Amino acid sequence: MAQYETYTNKFFSSDFMKGLMPANSLFPVDFSALMEIQRKNLQAVSEIQQAAVESIQAIAQRQAALLSQIAEDNTTIAQQIMAEGTPEEKVARQADLVRKAYENSVSNINDLSDLVSKSGREATEIISRRVTASLTEFKSTVEKTKPKSGSAKAA
Repeated sequence: MAQYETYTNKFFSSDFMKGLMPANSLFPVDFSALMEIQRKNLQAVSEIQQAAVESIQAIAQRQAALLSQIAEDNTTIAQQIMAEGTPEEKVARQADLVRKAYENSVSNINDLSDLVSKSGREATEIISRRVTASLTEFKSTVEKTKPKSGSAKAA
């Protein structure tokens, strides 16, 4: 991540980028300001990618914990079914254990769904903030370089 930011900072501040728009250009916008806006946009993309990686890691860890829990639950169910008792007691015990396992599975699926939703919300918030800021910065840059109405030379 740090290498990426270092590379983009060097690129956007390079003489190559500064030389793309001469001072007497027909496009009277501060090109370095536009490049700064784009650098911030790329930084936002980097933040989104980082949030996505963290989300994927959290989901994978949660899934691993769930699989471990399922294995433990299945072992417990098997042990309790094999325990002493009449066939009727075993069937009743099995039904209760399956119901509890089902309820736990639904709860766990909801937890995973919440993790995925949270990740999407975080990405959307980052994008929304950056788009709003980018448009505001662009407008400000254009307004700063716009010729003043009274300062134009008469032809």
